[in-house]
Amino acid sequence: MADEEDRKTMSVDDRPKEEGEKTEISERKPLANRKEKVTVRVVFLKVADIETVKERFHAEAFVQAKWREPTLDGLMDSPQKIEELNWNDYWNPKLTLVNALDEFHETVGRSVLFNAQGEAFVCERKKIKGKFHETLELDRFPFDTQHISLTIASNRPEKEVVLVSDDEDLSRIHLHSFVDQQEWILYKHVAASQGTIHKTEEASSERHASLTFSCRASRRIGFFMWNVFFVMFFICSMTFTTFALSVTLLPNRIQLTLILLLTTMTYKFSVNQYLPKISYLTYLDSYILTAMVAICLICAWHAVVGGFVVHAVGEKEAFWIDKYVLIGFVVVYFGGHLFLSIVIYVVVSKERSQDEKDEQDYLRQVFVSSEKPQQFSVELFK
Repeated sequence: MADEEDRKTMSVDDRPKEEGEKTEISERKPLANRKEKVTVRVVFLKVADIETVKERFHAEAFVQAKWREPTLDGLMDSPQKIEELNWNDYWNPKLTLVNALDEFHETVGRSVLFNAQGEAFVCERKKIKGKFHETLELDRFPFDTQHISLTIASNRPEKEVVLVSDDEDLSRIHLHSFVDQQEWILYKHVAASQGTIHKTEEASSERHASLTFSCRASRRIGFFMWNVFFVMFFICSMTFTTFALSVTLLPNRIQLTLILLLTTMTYKFSVNQYLPKISYLTYLDSYILTAMVAICLICAWHAVVGGFVVHAVGEKEAFWIDKYVLIGFVVVYFGGHLFLSIVIYVVVSKERSQDEKDEQDYLRQVFVSSEKPQQFSVELFK
């Protein structure tokens, strides 16, 4: 990067301080009456394997944190003193990834940054790789947009540290390395939100500052449209063919309708493999259950017309009543599908238009930040 090439860079040995060895740097005491500000930035290097059922995803990311270190002020031209640093003697926010699962690896490196005034900042860089948990909001499945998030928290109490997103060097995501492009649409926008968490493994009631970096991914609906919605639409439409049988053939009508009902139920169970065990209905669940209700109503009508109407008004009158009911079912069924299609189109279009708007706003912020002068003039690597 151009801004990095303009920096004055010096490499030094990152070795532990030997026993009895002293430095001219005195350890900084914790700040009193105010929180230590830690600026954090995340770059999503790779996102893959977004698993809806297990509610997790695989990611590789670069995490950068910067904080003020007054005890290192004035050492811009003293790389030898920087060589003697032992990071264990200095304050650290003790950042952790909250939603990381067991399959997680990280490498850590640190350096010292100096601005034009000679003020020192510690820069901690982590490269992380592993699987991360993400609670998915699936009420609009399969027309949903999910937040793919990394939540970073400090092990220090909230009263000691505050985490903020880096406005100078914005967080970002590399789209070219996204693996699940056949299944998801990944947006460039990376949003950051502050919060607090309480770690369950701790006995105390202390809360810890956290910062969540999220990118958004919209599910491609083609697979579910062709393999679920259209298949269910045709199965349910076949129930109207049972009206071709005479109203006196009650057993045959009910038998055919029940076969189609059982087919729908079997299909419903096969669709469940694409979803975790959630306690609310998704758009897909609602559609399939509505189709099953429609088939049940048609089955109930066959029982009524064959068991009661024929005997009450005669076969000829029952025939015409049956045809009027068929027309009513057809109008409601196809009208309902048209209404459902319009509602889904409006809702999904509105949500994805907002995603695209946020992405354009983010790209403008990236352009503005790239035009700003570099804050740090010197970086000494440890």
